[in-house]
Amino acid sequence: MVSSSSPSIQEVTSIDSPESSWQSIEPHSTQAIALKQIDTTIQLAGLSFDPLHTDLTDISAVWHSSDSNDLYLVQLSVNDGSAIDRLKLNFDIDVLERQSSAVYVVRMHDATQLSSIESDSDVRWIGPYEPFMKATNDVLGAHLVQVVLSVDIEPSNVAVVSAFLVQHGATTAWCSIDMCEAAYEFGITSAQLRYVASHENILFVQRAYDLILHNNLAATEVGAVAVRATSSLGLDGSGETIAVMDTGIDNDHPDLLGRVAAINTQFGLDPSPVDSNSGHGTHVVMTVLGDGSGDSSTMGVAPSANLVMYALEHDPTGYFGRQGSVYDLLSDAELKTARIAVNAWGSNGNYGYYTADSRSADQYVSNNQYLLPVFSVGDNGASGTSQVTAPGTAKNVLSVGSSNNGSVSPSSSQGPTLDGRIKPDLVAPGEGICSARAEEAKNSIGSVCATGTHSNTRSMYMELSGTSQATAVAGGSAALAREYLREVAGISKPSASLIKATLVNGAEDLGTPDIPNNNEGWGQINLENSLAPTNGGSALDVFHDDARELQAGFSLLYSFDMDASKGVDLTLAWSDVEGSANAAQSESRLMNDLDLVLLAPDGTRYLGNNFANGISVTGGAADNLNNIERIRIPSGSNSQSGEWMVMVEHRGGGTQRFSVVLAADATLIPKADLTTFGNSILPSSFTPLVGDLVSISLAWHNQGTLASGAYRIQLEDITAGTILYDSNRTSLEGGGLDSLSFFAQFTTTGVHTLRLSLDTNNQVVELNDGVSGINNNILEIDIEVTAQGLRVIFLQPDGTIPMDSSDRLAAANVDMDVRNETGLTLPFVVVHEGTGERPVSLTVSGVQEPDVTYPSILNSPEDQWSRTVNESGPFTLSGQGTENDTVHLLLDLEDLSASLDGSTNRFARAGTFVVDVTARYQNQPTVSHTQRLTFTIGQVDSVDVVPSGTVGVSAQPGESTGFSIGVRNTGNSAAQYTMACTSASQWQIMLGNSNSSSLEFEPLNILQDLSMDVNVFVPSVANGIPASGFVDQVTCVVTSPTDTSLNHVEVVNVAVAELRSFQSDLYGPNGAIGPGALAAPVYADTGDVVYFNHTISNNGNTDMDFTVSLERGNPSWAAQMSYDGQTSSTNLALNLAAGQFADVQLMLLIPETAREGNSNTYTLRVEHTSQIFTLNTTSLVVSDNLAVDLVKVEEGVVSAAIGTNFTFVNLVVVNTGNAVLDLEWSSGLAPNGWTINYANPPASVDVLKQANVLLAIRPPNQTDAGTGFDLPLYVNASNADRYVTGELTIRIEVPNSDYAGISTDTAAAPLLFIPRDGSGQQTFDLVNEGNQPLSGTLSVEIRDADGTVLSDRKATVTPSTVDNLAIGQAIEVTAKVSPESDASDGRYQLVVIFTSDSGVKVEFSADTSVSAQQETGGLLNMSPYIAYPLLAVFVIGMVLGARRLKSSAAVNDSGTELVAPDAHTNPDHLGTRREEALDISHSVNDMASGEVSKDEIAAALAQSMDIPLPQSSPPAGLPPAGLPPRGLPPAGLPPAGLPPAIPAPIPVKDVPSLPFAGPPLPPGGLPNGWTMEQWSHYGEQYLQRMGLK
Repeated sequence: MVSSSSPSIQEVTSIDSPESSWQSIEPHSTQAIALKQIDTTIQLAGLSFDPLHTDLTDISAVWHSSDSNDLYLVQLSVNDGSAIDRLKLNFDIDVLERQSSAVYVVRMHDATQLSSIESDSDVRWIGPYEPFMKATNDVLGAHLVQVVLSVDIEPSNVAVVSAFLVQHGATTAWCSIDMCEAAYEFGITSAQLRYVASHENILFVQRAYDLILHNNLAATEVGAVAVRATSSLGLDGSGETIAVMDTGIDNDHPDLLGRVAAINTQFGLDPSPVDSNSGHGTHVVMTVLGDGSGDSSTMGVAPSANLVMYALEHDPTGYFGRQGSVYDLLSDAELKTARIAVNAWGSNGNYGYYTADSRSADQYVSNNQYLLPVFSVGDNGASGTSQVTAPGTAKNVLSVGSSNNGSVSPSSSQGPTLDGRIKPDLVAPGEGICSARAEEAKNSIGSVCATGTHSNTRSMYMELSGTSQATAVAGGSAALAREYLREVAGISKPSASLIKATLVNGAEDLGTPDIPNNNEGWGQINLENSLAPTNGGSALDVFHDDARELQAGFSLLYSFDMDASKGVDLTLAWSDVEGSANAAQSESRLMNDLDLVLLAPDGTRYLGNNFANGISVTGGAADNLNNIERIRIPSGSNSQSGEWMVMVEHRGGGTQRFSVVLAADATLIPKADLTTFGNSILPSSFTPLVGDLVSISLAWHNQGTLASGAYRIQLEDITAGTILYDSNRTSLEGGGLDSLSFFAQFTTTGVHTLRLSLDTNNQVVELNDGVSGINNNILEIDIEVTAQGLRVIFLQPDGTIPMDSSDRLAAANVDMDVRNETGLTLPFVVVHEGTGERPVSLTVSGVQEPDVTYPSILNSPEDQWSRTVNESGPFTLSGQGTENDTVHLLLDLEDLSASLDGSTNRFARAGTFVVDVTARYQNQPTVSHTQRLTFTIGQVDSVDVVPSGTVGVSAQPGESTGFSIGVRNTGNSAAQYTMACTSASQWQIMLGNSNSSSLEFEPLNILQDLSMDVNVFVPSVANGIPASGFVDQVTCVVTSPTDTSLNHVEVVNVAVAELRSFQSDLYGPNGAIGPGALAAPVYADTGDVVYFNHTISNNGNTDMDFTVSLERGNPSWAAQMSYDGQTSSTNLALNLAAGQFADVQLMLLIPETAREGNSNTYTLRVEHTSQIFTLNTTSLVVSDNLAVDLVKVEEGVVSAAIGTNFTFVNLVVVNTGNAVLDLEWSSGLAPNGWTINYANPPASVDVLKQANVLLAIRPPNQTDAGTGFDLPLYVNASNADRYVTGELTIRIEVPNSDYAGISTDTAAAPLLFIPRDGSGQQTFDLVNEGNQPLSGTLSVEIRDADGTVLSDRKATVTPSTVDNLAIGQAIEVTAKVSPESDASDGRYQLVVIFTSDSGVKVEFSADTSVSAQQETGGLLNMSPYIAYPLLAVFVIGMVLGARRLKSSAAVNDSGTELVAPDAHTNPDHLGTRREEALDISHSVNDMASGEVSKDEIAAALAQSMDIPLPQSSPPAGLPPAGLPPRGLPPAGLPPAGLPPAIPAPIPVKDVPSLPFAGPPLPPGGLPNGWTMEQWSHYGEQYLQRMGLK
């Protein structure tokens, strides 16, 4: 998150100190203090009255109030919560709400007790809570009202109240456990209001308003503030869960991925969580905890925190509201582990009011101390003071305003609340905050910021301003503070009040010092100063006390050795009991009034919230409005050092937990503090008789934190001037209690003052004693010692009167047979030991119970007791020793709460109880005697354990089931029970709402019962387990730590129900295709077989039958399913056992006729029943594919021998794509002298076709054997400006080669025109052009044009052998021709033949002929003298003009025989070379006249033939067409456990081989000038010589 203004709140999250200076503290002492006086006026929302002086009869009559109302208002005479607790104990009433200070709304179940309550000393007034008291006049006509419900409403009746509201005029209504909201289309009428207010479960009716989001749109262009967490401590919200209640959420925004714990819509207005309108919710969420993945500059405050989201907006209309109370929302959030709840909204009306929503928030936090709600105060700054929106007016929430660049935003709503409380609590940066924008937000209200766009091209971020954004910053900061308190300060569960106190304690006063004020409250959040405060670069000490309880009328003291010159920041916060919505808005909502006091060494007192110019000042009055109190002494403003005392005082209300934080240069001072308390002196009788043996109990407490050391105590009878007890005591630990008892006698009558003194020698240094503080070491009481005259004596078990003190004491201590009795009937006597006749009265106290901790304190028992005496008196007793000096009486004590009726016995509560029986002279009350009766009721341990719902318990795997075990305490004291449940199969068991299988019940009172739900979670199916019908045994054991004999075992069978569940997953080349999903199409090539794997898993726990069917959009495309030997193109049947899975292979063939862009759809249906099935749909699309392969037919190295002939390599070019390809051929560079050419390369190849290619290779002469190189070959294919290249590299090597080059002198032709019977000879040179020594034989032949050897002339050659001719060496060879006389005319060929020892044959030819026949007419009948010269001239011309000498050892290509790489040639034009092929000119290197050379034949054939493949299978290294390579599964099959797509290789198509009967014709037919006979003859010879035939 970024902002475009100055980075003014880097202090919000910047923390420099890596170590914590936080220390936990405890108070040194507790003191009793005076309670504040109550206001006698009851301040209701609609009226105010003093109940003792105001008559409300007329108002009641107008409202026609019901006489049957059981709701009452009780006003106490003192603001002490213990007083109302005592009334609850003694009378049949329920407290429903604390309306204001000392005023309560109660429900009375027994109206006969009204007079008794009225007469109670702590009750000032009690009267009916009338319907007219439950509303204000402004409710009339309201279109939206909120109703506060009583806390005792049964959950089942909540819906009844909702229906009641609709039945009585509401258009719509919803109710939660604490409140309802109802809408009235035409406004609520007076009649409707009377009905609503008269309902017994409704406490108050209030006008309400719609909710509104808090944005200040006018400031969206103001620059943002850097609020990223750059803490050196690494605070990033880890481990924190934050709830946000807002419009909705873009839950797949990259800044949030993986951190959404829950998204909830049950409290919203529709079931969609999408943030589809303003995008407000997404922006707030990412401001709190976005991680900046899309743009790091937008990182939120707590980027590692998790989110619990509540979407409240109605998407179709954009209306923002909720169904359910704030209490419900917070409760659900805490249940989902959130501890910070961010709410950037409030009421659009009732500004400054304490509303039902405010009460709901306070009630939740008061009852659940660990969740802190954060609310915005609104953006009504221009409207003046008291504009804070509810629920931001609540006491226990953190209310947040907006700041910008070091000052409060003008738009931020101002406080205080209407009852005068400080609001906002804090401010945080809220202007120009750049954070996430929801992709779905169609009406976003912010301007674009940062970088990044969504898939719909909308910006990923936007800038907003207002208290909404400030609240988000504050919420994230609160989460970081909580993270610090947990992980650094070591506070495992910091309370909401501690987090508030921490943030307030370090807040920064903006601008001119003036905190607290209506604009900023306590200032701007500064986490550095809150968590790691410093002074001058040195860390200050931070002390905290969290969740400490304090009773009204007491104070707690902390003592510190502190140097105030470095500054003191001290904050007290508590989560107060909820106030009443039904009180005047000007009436304080503070229920428990705590005060913060700081006492300086010189006695100067600072009171919380007493400020001037932003600094605490002395004097003033204690705050009775706010539940946050702060004392701030800036550095340098006070130079005192020494012992400072912090006091937290409770001036009225009920028991309250609180949190306190102190930051200063200080050290906690541990001290002892011995103190007495009210009953530190407790005699067995406060009116003993002279000479009686009286038991006196003494008790005292060390309320300090330090052990006292040795000390002395003393009990004096000040009146008599005697010491009754004197003792030296050993050390008493801090917080410890000490007590003792002894017996004493008094010898004089009258009032005796007894004084207990602790530490009489001043041995102990204490906080409070006679030296310092308030002396709490002395307690005095008065007892009245009477003269002997009367004595109350309980009889011994045998009915006799005990005579001495010890026997009388023993007789006054009895045990009650609790199993057979509900009371005691005890005989006693009143004996007159004086003279004369006296009237005697008798009084019996109520049954009382000594306090467990302080036995001298007598409490009212929990059971209700009656006490009666068989005669009430007064009695007239005569003087001692006469007949009527004694009266025999029976004291009957009955526990009215007990019952032994035989059904369910309710025993009298266990404990020790006392009753004081006092007899006194009626006309002289000072003569009296009190005998204390002590009776003990032993403990009965008894419990009923009742299981329910244990028959037929079952659940499907993955579900939970359960039963309940009820435990009822049938004993006679509160008891603790523990239940532990185990599963024989180790299944998860959760008891109640816990996550544990072992749980300790809440302490159960007598006859109280609690039903514990036992939730058994049947594990999800794994490999078919747990199987249907399997039975697990759950054993639950109930034990009790207070009754070791209790061991109740309950065994319950839990059966596994049948689960029919399956999953079908289709895996293709692109991965998994889920059930019912229309997957992205799979692209493949023409002729491809595409493999899919259809995995069907029986995820249930019973066998299942399936039918797998395949439907094709185009049935002409072949397809086949196969499984376990079955194959079908339509359907297969299979049965799977539980946990089993099957792989059905699907082969889909794209036909050869398909072209790019063609497609087909396939739907696989797996059906168990007609209602239980899955669909998997995919489609095949013929891809736009250009692909070409160049393959060498024969494997291995190409062996290119030296010689005249080329070595040919057979290649195949294959079009494996789906488009016609134009081809261009090329190759890499060959070494110098090598000849590399393509023979007849095809210019194009059709789809899925192949063409044969010959590569001609000839090395240069005399190349060393073993010479080799790698030659890359390329075919560049194209189609419509799309290109693809096929590549092949071949290895070429030269073997050992025999080769001879034969040549002759080109200037002579000695073998022409040889005379018959004559001879001619010609010399030839033979050169070893091979790469090894040459040996062989020479021979000659004379052949005609048909190759027939002539016999009419003789030819010889010398030498006839060659032996080891070195490489490059030459020898001269002479050939001689001798024609016979009948040698025929014509030109023939003399062929010199060299045959090497290795079989290599080299031929060289020269023309030969005989002279013409001699005729008489001469040539052409010309004279020989003319004809022969003419013939000679002709021959010379022919030789010079037409003959050419061609050396067989250095063949020169004509350029038309082979096509060189990179050439562009039409193969058909080469057939036009017939003239050159049949050239009859005389060349040394040419064949005989009229023949076609081997090179020409090879060139012609190679240009015309598709050389057949030597085998029908694909070339080595490629799989058969359509099959995957060896070792890989069929295409589409995933490897074990994973479903990746492995595409099948592009198959090479088989091309039928051409027959080998003869050479094929060129594509254009016979070359020009060729006959079929020539073609067949020369072609056949060529094929044979090349080994192709």
